[in-house]
Amino acid sequence: MNDVIERRVFGAIEFVDDLTGARVLDPLRIVAPGLGLLRKRSGLYVIRAIDGQDEYTRQFDNPPTNPARTDLELQVQDPDQRYLPRAFTLALPRLLGTPALAVADADNALIPVTVRLWPAAAMPLRASWAILRLTVQVAGSNPPQGLANVIVETTPRPSGLAVQRSMTDRHGDALIVIAGAPPILPDGSPAGLTRDFSAGITLVLDSQVVRPNAADTPLPAPDPARVLARRDAQHADVRVMQLQDQVLCAG
Repeated sequence: MNDVIERRVFGAIEFVDDLTGARVLDPLRIVAPGLGLLRKRSGLYVIRAIDGQDEYTRQFDNPPTNPARTDLELQVQDPDQRYLPRAFTLALPRLLGTPALAVADADNALIPVTVRLWPAAAMPLRASWAILRLTVQVAGSNPPQGLANVIVETTPRPSGLAVQRSMTDRHGDALIVIAGAPPILPDGSPAGLTRDFSAGITLVLDSQVVRPNAADTPLPAPDPARVLARRDAQHADVRVMQLQDQVLCAG
């Protein structure tokens, strides 16, 4: 006789490449205290268990439509160092839609949570991309001392191109990619065409996560969404610096 054990899962996490929007298929290292995760061959990470919620996974006949939820912080790292490590927060358990309860996509247990991964300095590049490499350092430091976990926002001046974001690594280095820049751009010169365009750069420094580089010191894993929310709220611990336009070359 075969025993059948049925369990409800709590949802799934999908990690995507911020440049291309494609799902990251190679294995990632997930730090998820109190959670049981199962990586599927499709690249999804299924949330199978939450500490203290085992009974909820077995309620099929009359599952609670609005269970008590807890915000849990997770961290993701790429063993191949193509993507920057980051933290993110999940409100669990995610909700189940019923005929009487509409659940938004952001909370629906049947829709994976999307977590975007920003490129690290070692990211393989495509020949058609416009790129900018920069280093953020402590002013006047000798030898030069980089700053880790500084968010870099780049606003391309050609209309129609989205703001691109990345973050400095433990050495203070950042890679900015303008993946959507066309190889030839119109301009106001007599020739009418150019490959060059300018981009405004903003640095966001949150003292909760920004650290000077030190090989023997663990760095906090930043949650970019939290840093940007603190920036937008004009938190006293968040400093914003504007840089003059940088000239990039498309293609």
